[in-house]
Amino acid sequence: MVCECGERRSLPYGARWECETCGRRWNTAQIPAEDYEKVERAVRRYRLEAAAFAAVILAIFAPLVVLVDVRLGITGLIVFFAWAFLFRPWQRRRLVAAARESARWQLRPE
Repeated sequence: MVCECGERRSLPYGARWECETCGRRWNTAQIPAEDYEKVERAVRRYRLEAAAFAAVILAIFAPLVVLVDVRLGITGLIVFFAWAFLFRPWQRRRLVAAARESARWQLRPE
């Protein structure tokens, strides 16, 4: 959040802030809850996809490494790093684009 006097502050949703420089009071609860929830949902999905993929890779390659051959662990690492360096940045760009396309909120001091 940026005050009209130029002071910057990062606030969670629903928080109030009084600018130390000019004394204006700001309230992020002015943001419509459904708009904010849409952005939050996209961020949660992004994090969940990362955790789920790591869990699936671990569930597949851990038994293979133990039961079949240790060298399969290298294959698992290659798959994981390919995902981390090729697919994950694409997901991040998609998340940022979705956040930028969301409504722009014009908050007013109280």
